[in-house]
Amino acid sequence: MATIFDYLKWRGDLSFIESKFGEVDSAVLSMMAYVDYEKLCHGEPCTLSEAAKDYCADGKYEKVSFGIIFPSKQINRTFCEAARTRRYGGALITDFEAQTSHEEGYQFGAVTYHIDCNRMIVVFRGTDDSIAGWHEDCRLAFLDEIPAQRMAVEYLERVAAKYPDEKIYTVGHSKGGNLAIYSAIKCSDSVKERILRAYSLDGPGFSHSLIESEDYEKVRERLKVIMPQSSVFGTMFERVEKCTVVKSTNTGLLQHDPYSWTLDGPRFVKLKELSKTGQKNEEQFRKRMEKMTLDEKREVVETLFDVIDSSGARTLTELMRGGLPKITAIIKSYGGLDKEKRDMMITILLRVFELKKA
Repeated sequence: MATIFDYLKWRGDLSFIESKFGEVDSAVLSMMAYVDYEKLCHGEPCTLSEAAKDYCADGKYEKVSFGIIFPSKQINRTFCEAARTRRYGGALITDFEAQTSHEEGYQFGAVTYHIDCNRMIVVFRGTDDSIAGWHEDCRLAFLDEIPAQRMAVEYLERVAAKYPDEKIYTVGHSKGGNLAIYSAIKCSDSVKERILRAYSLDGPGFSHSLIESEDYEKVRERLKVIMPQSSVFGTMFERVEKCTVVKSTNTGLLQHDPYSWTLDGPRFVKLKELSKTGQKNEEQFRKRMEKMTLDEKREVVETLFDVIDSSGARTLTELMRGGLPKITAIIKSYGGLDKEKRDMMITILLRVFELKKA
């Protein structure tokens, strides 16, 4: 079955004028957003081919890891192969940001690719290896706005003002997809008018109030959510209307990996609807959320991360070295939580630990 790497071969020699920007391009750029452009571009604008010149020489990139749950080899391969193509190599990279605060509980990353004089792709990073990032994600269960969402809107407004003549795509994978949609909904009307499309690749959804808002209605037709057939992350919270289900060769949580999504020519293979497993995931998540009050959701999330903090880990890589049994044993020892809440905390951990197999 064809994959992203086949797409780089098929479309690599075509400019974005000859073959318009699309859903697979959004996946390519979303995964490349994990690369440290500050280090490669030294804080200055540079083309993708310039950024890759030393990074991809002599196979050095193969040793770079983005954390235990990330497909590091595939990300690095994507970056290096894309940099050699006519389609991506000349894209100008600007405004790279990467911020994490364990104390304040946020993780944010973004980069802008200018594919020609008239269009820019604003890419938001998904959750990285930091515990702070995963803590922030879980707070989506009880907060109307997490710090990364606010920062995404501010970032979009800033780059839009900096490059006033360019049309805009916003894209991202996982949490980055949530930020791509959220920023498109919450930005100013003048920026909204310039947005061509906002792509979320298996990103979690939103609050009911946001989906019903006037701001959402203004950009509704330009929002596109893509998720695999048995999605777990994409079925969390309320979904936007334009949802496309694609075929993954993986099972369960491992379908979150875009490198497992199959292609038919320049597009992902589409399915009519979520699989029975995907529908069950969505139904179970909604039922569980409906049973809990905001205070109960807050208690589960904050207690879980108090437990993780007690381990001394600051990244998932560090946490997983300690082993799941040790963390679950600490959770079970918490006498202040009832069994259902302790079980939910363990379920969250199990899902994260399963991702490391990707």
